[in-house]
Amino acid sequence: MKRLSVFLIASLAVVMIMSSCKKDEDTFGPPTINFVGGSDYVDSDATIAENTFFKVGIAAIANTESNEKLASLSLTRTMFGIVYTDTTLSINETTYAIDFEFNSQAAGVVETIVFTVTDKAGKSAEKSLVITYEASAVSVSKNIGVTMGSYNDDNGSFYSTVTNQVYNKADATDNQSKIDFLFYLGAQNASTIASPADIQAKAVFEIANWTIHNETLFAETTITDTEFDAIGDSYLFPEFTGTLTDVNHLESGDVIMFKTVDNRLGLIKVSSINGRGDYISLDIIVSG
Repeated sequence: MKRLSVFLIASLAVVMIMSSCKKDEDTFGPPTINFVGGSDYVDSDATIAENTFFKVGIAAIANTESNEKLASLSLTRTMFGIVYTDTTLSINETTYAIDFEFNSQAAGVVETIVFTVTDKAGKSAEKSLVITYEASAVSVSKNIGVTMGSYNDDNGSFYSTVTNQVYNKADATDNQSKIDFLFYLGAQNASTIASPADIQAKAVFEIANWTIHNETLFAETTITDTEFDAIGDSYLFPEFTGTLTDVNHLESGDVIMFKTVDNRLGLIKVSSINGRGDYISLDIIVSG
Protein backbone atom coordinates (compact mmCIF):
# COMPACT_ATOMS: atom_id res chain seq x y z
CA MET A 1 0.00 0.00 0.00
CA LYS A 2 2.81 2.38 0.83
CA ARG A 3 4.42 1.85 -2.56
CA LEU A 4 1.05 2.39 -4.25
CA SER A 5 0.50 5.62 -2.35
CA VAL A 6 3.91 6.89 -3.34
CA PHE A 7 3.22 6.00 -6.94
CA LEU A 8 -0.15 7.73 -6.88
CA ILE A 9 1.35 10.84 -5.31
CA ALA A 10 4.15 10.90 -7.87
CA SER A 11 1.69 10.44 -10.74
CA LEU A 12 -0.54 13.17 -9.40
CA ALA A 13 2.45 15.52 -9.15
CA VAL A 14 3.37 14.86 -12.78
CA VAL A 15 -0.22 15.53 -13.87
CA MET A 16 -0.28 18.76 -11.87
CA ILE A 17 3.03 19.89 -13.38
CA MET A 18 1.82 19.10 -16.91
CA SER A 19 -1.49 20.81 -16.22
CA SER A 20 0.31 23.82 -14.85
CA CYS A 21 2.58 24.03 -17.90
CA LYS A 22 -0.38 23.70 -20.25
CA LYS A 23 -2.22 26.42 -18.40
CA ASP A 24 0.80 28.74 -18.60
CA GLU A 25 1.16 28.11 -22.32
CA ASP A 26 -2.53 28.83 -22.88
CA THR A 27 -2.22 32.21 -21.19
CA PHE A 28 0.52 33.42 -23.53
CA GLY A 29 -0.72 36.18 -25.80
CA PRO A 30 -0.55 36.42 -29.60
CA PRO A 31 2.30 37.93 -31.59
CA THR A 32 2.35 41.63 -32.39
CA ILE A 33 1.71 43.19 -35.80
CA ASN A 34 1.97 46.87 -36.69
CA PHE A 35 2.00 49.09 -39.74
CA VAL A 36 5.20 50.87 -40.67
CA GLY A 37 4.70 54.64 -40.50
CA GLY A 38 6.28 57.45 -42.42
CA SER A 39 5.66 59.63 -45.45
CA ASP A 40 6.32 56.76 -47.86
CA TYR A 41 3.71 54.47 -46.31
CA VAL A 42 -0.04 54.23 -45.84
CA ASP A 43 -0.53 53.20 -42.19
CA SER A 44 -4.19 54.14 -41.52
CA ASP A 45 -7.53 54.31 -43.34
CA ALA A 46 -7.09 56.62 -46.31
CA THR A 47 -8.54 58.07 -49.50
CA ILE A 48 -6.25 57.51 -52.48
CA ALA A 49 -6.46 58.65 -56.09
CA GLU A 50 -7.21 56.09 -58.78
CA ASN A 51 -4.47 54.91 -61.15
CA THR A 52 -1.69 55.25 -58.58
CA PHE A 53 0.47 52.93 -56.46
CA PHE A 54 0.83 53.00 -52.69
CA LYS A 55 2.97 51.13 -50.16
CA VAL A 56 2.06 49.42 -46.89
CA GLY A 57 4.76 48.17 -44.54
CA ILE A 58 4.24 45.39 -41.97
CA ALA A 59 6.37 44.73 -38.85
CA ALA A 60 5.59 41.56 -36.86
CA ILE A 61 7.20 40.35 -33.62
CA ALA A 62 6.82 37.11 -31.67
CA ASN A 63 5.12 37.20 -28.29
CA THR A 64 7.78 38.15 -25.76
CA GLU A 65 6.56 35.58 -23.18
CA SER A 66 6.10 32.51 -25.35
CA ASN A 67 8.81 33.49 -27.86
CA GLU A 68 6.97 31.28 -30.35
CA LYS A 69 8.32 31.86 -33.81
CA LEU A 70 6.07 33.46 -36.42
CA ALA A 71 4.67 30.88 -38.79
CA SER A 72 2.78 32.86 -41.44
CA LEU A 73 1.50 36.20 -42.66
CA SER A 74 -1.73 36.25 -44.63
CA LEU A 75 -3.12 39.06 -46.77
CA THR A 76 -6.69 39.50 -48.03
CA ARG A 77 -8.16 42.24 -50.22
CA THR A 78 -11.94 42.58 -50.19
CA MET A 79 -14.08 44.74 -52.48
CA PHE A 80 -17.87 44.69 -52.90
CA GLY A 81 -17.98 41.94 -50.25
CA ILE A 82 -15.82 39.65 -52.42
CA VAL A 83 -12.29 38.52 -51.52
CA TYR A 84 -10.13 39.23 -54.58
CA THR A 85 -6.74 38.39 -53.05
CA ASP A 86 -5.96 35.76 -50.41
CA THR A 87 -2.23 35.15 -50.02
CA THR A 88 -0.26 33.47 -47.22
CA LEU A 89 3.48 33.81 -46.75
CA SER A 90 5.42 31.26 -44.67
CA ILE A 91 7.67 32.60 -41.88
CA ASN A 92 10.09 30.96 -39.44
CA GLU A 93 11.37 33.99 -37.54
CA THR A 94 10.75 35.83 -34.30
CA THR A 95 10.73 39.17 -36.13
CA TYR A 96 9.50 39.83 -39.65
CA ALA A 97 9.20 42.95 -41.80
CA ILE A 98 7.90 43.29 -45.34
CA ASP A 99 6.62 46.01 -47.69
CA PHE A 100 3.67 45.56 -50.04
CA GLU A 101 2.99 47.76 -53.07
CA PHE A 102 -0.65 47.96 -54.13
CA ASN A 103 -2.33 49.28 -57.26
CA SER A 104 -5.25 51.60 -56.57
CA GLN A 105 -8.68 50.71 -57.87
CA ALA A 106 -11.25 52.71 -59.83
CA ALA A 107 -12.84 55.83 -58.37
CA GLY A 108 -15.70 54.99 -56.02
CA VAL A 109 -14.35 51.59 -54.95
CA VAL A 110 -13.88 50.96 -51.21
CA GLU A 111 -11.40 48.22 -50.32
CA THR A 112 -10.56 46.48 -47.03
CA ILE A 113 -7.04 45.07 -46.73
CA VAL A 114 -6.40 42.69 -43.82
CA PHE A 115 -3.01 41.40 -42.61
CA THR A 116 -2.94 38.46 -40.17
CA VAL A 117 0.21 37.10 -38.50
CA THR A 118 0.10 33.64 -36.87
CA ASP A 119 2.75 32.02 -34.66
CA LYS A 120 3.66 28.34 -34.34
CA ALA A 121 1.37 28.01 -31.32
CA GLY A 122 -1.58 29.03 -33.51
CA LYS A 123 -2.00 32.47 -31.92
CA SER A 124 -2.90 35.26 -34.34
CA ALA A 125 -3.08 39.03 -34.53
CA GLU A 126 -4.31 41.24 -37.36
CA LYS A 127 -4.31 44.78 -38.70
CA SER A 128 -6.61 46.19 -41.37
CA LEU A 129 -6.96 49.23 -43.64
CA VAL A 130 -10.02 50.66 -45.36
CA ILE A 131 -8.99 52.42 -48.56
CA THR A 132 -11.40 54.61 -50.53
CA TYR A 133 -10.45 55.36 -54.12
CA GLU A 134 -11.33 58.67 -55.73
CA ALA A 135 -10.96 60.26 -59.13
CA SER A 136 -7.50 61.61 -59.75
CA ALA A 137 -6.59 65.11 -60.83
CA VAL A 138 -6.37 65.60 -64.58
CA SER A 139 -4.38 68.05 -66.63
CA VAL A 140 -6.28 71.19 -67.58
CA SER A 141 -5.81 74.20 -69.81
CA LYS A 142 -6.93 77.70 -68.86
CA ASN A 143 -8.07 80.47 -71.18
CA ILE A 144 -8.23 83.85 -69.41
CA GLY A 145 -10.18 86.93 -70.49
CA VAL A 146 -12.44 85.43 -73.16
CA THR A 147 -14.72 88.21 -74.45
CA MET A 148 -18.14 87.31 -75.85
CA GLY A 149 -21.15 89.34 -76.93
CA SER A 150 -24.84 88.66 -77.39
CA TYR A 151 -26.44 87.68 -80.70
CA ASN A 152 -26.58 91.31 -81.91
CA ASP A 153 -23.13 92.35 -80.62
CA ASP A 154 -19.95 92.88 -82.62
CA ASN A 155 -18.14 90.29 -80.45
CA GLY A 156 -18.60 86.63 -81.27
CA SER A 157 -21.19 84.62 -79.33
CA PHE A 158 -19.99 81.03 -79.89
CA TYR A 159 -17.12 79.23 -78.13
CA SER A 160 -15.11 76.11 -78.86
CA THR A 161 -13.18 74.35 -76.07
CA VAL A 162 -11.33 72.42 -78.78
CA THR A 163 -9.76 75.47 -80.41
CA ASN A 164 -10.19 77.85 -77.42
CA GLN A 165 -11.66 80.40 -79.82
CA VAL A 166 -14.69 82.67 -80.02
CA TYR A 167 -16.68 82.52 -83.28
CA ASN A 168 -19.28 84.79 -84.84
CA LYS A 169 -22.40 83.12 -86.21
CA ALA A 170 -21.10 82.75 -89.76
CA ASP A 171 -17.85 81.10 -88.68
CA ALA A 172 -19.67 78.98 -86.08
CA THR A 173 -22.00 77.71 -88.77
CA ASP A 174 -18.95 76.55 -90.72
CA ASN A 175 -17.55 74.85 -87.56
CA GLN A 176 -20.66 73.38 -85.94
CA SER A 177 -18.90 70.28 -84.60
CA LYS A 178 -16.48 72.46 -82.62
CA ILE A 179 -19.01 74.71 -80.85
CA ASP A 180 -19.57 73.80 -77.19
CA PHE A 181 -21.51 76.77 -75.84
CA LEU A 182 -22.79 80.22 -76.69
CA PHE A 183 -23.70 83.44 -74.91
CA TYR A 184 -26.64 85.81 -75.27
CA LEU A 185 -28.74 88.36 -73.41
CA GLY A 186 -32.32 87.14 -73.15
CA ALA A 187 -35.40 89.24 -72.50
CA GLN A 188 -36.40 86.97 -69.61
CA ASN A 189 -33.29 84.92 -68.88
CA ALA A 190 -30.88 87.89 -68.87
CA SER A 191 -27.20 87.01 -69.39
CA THR A 192 -27.15 83.35 -70.43
CA ILE A 193 -24.64 80.65 -71.38
CA ALA A 194 -26.22 77.77 -73.26
CA SER A 195 -25.57 74.62 -75.24
CA PRO A 196 -26.04 74.72 -79.01
CA ALA A 197 -28.67 72.03 -78.36
CA ASP A 198 -30.68 74.27 -76.04
CA ILE A 199 -34.13 75.01 -77.49
CA GLN A 200 -34.13 78.69 -76.54
CA ALA A 201 -30.59 79.18 -77.87
CA LYS A 202 -31.58 77.64 -81.21
CA ALA A 203 -34.41 80.16 -81.48
CA VAL A 204 -32.34 83.17 -80.42
CA PHE A 205 -29.58 82.48 -82.95
CA GLU A 206 -31.80 80.83 -85.56
CA ILE A 207 -29.55 77.76 -85.73
CA ALA A 208 -32.23 75.05 -85.63
CA ASN A 209 -31.17 74.12 -89.17
CA TRP A 210 -27.64 73.26 -88.06
CA THR A 211 -26.85 69.59 -88.65
CA ILE A 212 -24.76 69.34 -85.46
CA HIS A 213 -25.85 70.68 -82.08
CA ASN A 214 -23.30 69.58 -79.48
CA GLU A 215 -25.17 68.67 -76.29
CA THR A 216 -23.07 70.39 -73.65
CA LEU A 217 -24.52 70.14 -70.14
CA PHE A 218 -24.07 72.59 -67.28
CA ALA A 219 -24.24 72.64 -63.47
CA GLU A 220 -24.15 75.55 -61.08
CA THR A 221 -21.41 75.30 -58.42
CA THR A 222 -20.38 76.75 -55.09
CA ILE A 223 -16.79 77.21 -56.27
CA THR A 224 -15.61 80.73 -55.51
CA ASP A 225 -13.71 82.92 -57.93
CA THR A 226 -10.71 82.71 -55.57
CA GLU A 227 -10.79 78.90 -55.66
CA PHE A 228 -11.08 79.03 -59.44
CA ASP A 229 -8.09 81.35 -59.75
CA ALA A 230 -6.00 78.98 -57.60
CA ILE A 231 -6.39 76.07 -60.05
CA GLY A 232 -3.09 75.27 -61.75
CA ASP A 233 -2.13 72.78 -64.44
CA SER A 234 -4.22 69.96 -62.95
CA TYR A 235 -7.53 69.72 -61.14
CA LEU A 236 -9.67 67.11 -59.44
CA PHE A 237 -13.13 67.85 -60.77
CA PRO A 238 -16.09 67.07 -58.51
CA GLU A 239 -18.54 64.48 -59.78
CA PHE A 240 -20.61 65.97 -62.58
CA THR A 241 -24.37 65.52 -62.20
CA GLY A 242 -25.54 68.47 -64.26
CA THR A 243 -28.58 68.26 -66.51
CA LEU A 244 -28.97 71.92 -67.53
CA THR A 245 -28.70 73.00 -71.16
CA ASP A 246 -28.36 76.62 -70.10
CA VAL A 247 -27.45 78.76 -67.07
CA ASN A 248 -29.06 82.17 -66.96
CA HIS A 249 -29.18 85.36 -64.89
CA LEU A 250 -25.39 85.21 -64.71
CA GLU A 251 -23.51 87.56 -62.42
CA SER A 252 -19.87 88.48 -62.01
CA GLY A 253 -18.08 85.86 -59.87
CA ASP A 254 -20.34 82.95 -60.86
CA VAL A 255 -18.53 79.66 -61.60
CA ILE A 256 -20.28 77.12 -63.81
CA MET A 257 -19.25 73.53 -64.43
CA PHE A 258 -19.84 71.90 -67.80
CA LYS A 259 -19.42 68.61 -69.62
CA THR A 260 -18.93 68.49 -73.37
CA VAL A 261 -20.43 65.96 -75.74
CA ASP A 262 -17.06 64.15 -75.81
CA ASN A 263 -17.02 63.93 -71.98
CA ARG A 264 -14.45 66.64 -71.26
CA LEU A 265 -15.09 68.56 -68.06
CA GLY A 266 -14.59 72.25 -67.53
CA LEU A 267 -15.32 75.36 -65.47
CA ILE A 268 -16.43 78.81 -66.59
CA LYS A 269 -15.89 81.83 -64.34
CA VAL A 270 -17.76 85.02 -65.08
CA SER A 271 -15.10 87.70 -64.64
CA SER A 272 -17.31 90.63 -65.55
CA ILE A 273 -20.53 91.64 -67.30
CA ASN A 274 -21.34 95.09 -68.64
CA GLY A 275 -24.32 97.07 -67.42
CA ARG A 276 -26.68 95.91 -70.16
CA GLY A 277 -25.64 92.29 -69.66
CA ASP A 278 -24.86 91.70 -73.32
CA TYR A 279 -21.07 91.81 -73.05
CA ILE A 280 -19.25 89.26 -70.89
CA SER A 281 -15.68 88.34 -69.96
CA LEU A 282 -15.00 84.72 -69.06
CA ASP A 283 -12.13 82.60 -67.72
CA ILE A 284 -12.42 79.02 -68.96
CA ILE A 285 -10.78 75.82 -67.71
CA VAL A 286 -11.04 72.58 -69.73
CA SER A 287 -9.72 69.07 -69.04
CA GLY A 288 -7.45 67.26 -71.42
